[in-house]
Amino acid sequence: MDPTHDFSHAQRVHSLCMRIAGREKRADMEILFAAAYLHDIAYAKDYENHHLKGAQMAGRILRRCNFPAGKIPPICSCIAKHRFSAAKKGETIEEKILQDADKLDSMGAIGIARCYYWTGQRKLPMRVAHAHFGKKLLRLLSLMNTKEGKRIAKERHNYMQEFLARLED
Repeated sequence: MDPTHDFSHAQRVHSLCMRIAGREKRADMEILFAAAYLHDIAYAKDYENHHLKGAQMAGRILRRCNFPAGKIPPICSCIAKHRFSAAKKGETIEEKILQDADKLDSMGAIGIARCYYWTGQRKLPMRVAHAHFGKKLLRLLSLMNTKEGKRIAKERHNYMQEFLARLED
């Protein structure tokens, strides 16, 4: 398992989902719980399509666990739409919250650590990590769906900007 998308990542995404949902007050916590913990289940099998394969795998797992049948399609939809590069806008509050939570875990101190770890793990030059800030990480603030997601993202965005300024110095 890739440590940038491991169980700790799922735990952080779950925690962020609960934090955002606590402010939104209209999200289904069971849907968010399952979606947060299963959103990257296929990451190690197929990085490029992990969001789609993960939705299929999650559906099978949840059916086997006798999860409430009516909640499985919304969970699978959250997972299918969570990926940044899939560029699918969340429609339901749960989809929006999962997207925000997953993006937030790519920002701030943890996001910086994950970015450099991912690059080093693949033995890529450091310039690849630096380029990732402009290609993705610094764009995430403008892509947040929820008010609380935007508030948290602003703090993490500022942290990344300060980090990059210090790195430049």
